[in-house]
Amino acid sequence: MITLVLLALYGIIILTFLIVSFFIIYHLVTYSINSELKIIMLFLFVVVTAGLLISNLALFFSIDWNNLIADFLP
Repeated sequence: MITLVLLALYGIIILTFLIVSFFIIYHLVTYSINSELKIIMLFLFVVVTAGLLISNLALFFSIDWNNLIADFLP
């Protein structure tokens, strides 16, 4: 049960991260001064964001939450 709550909270955090990322992408595309620099900035942001998201997901799902919670809760 607690694992499901943790998964739901993590899902909210990931959803917030994705919404903020799309907000940043929109502003990079819309308000960029130089169109050549816009493509480079957009590519760099998407690659770094995807790398951070993938590594975060991999690390989150590699944790044995049942074992960890059993150690902290009586």
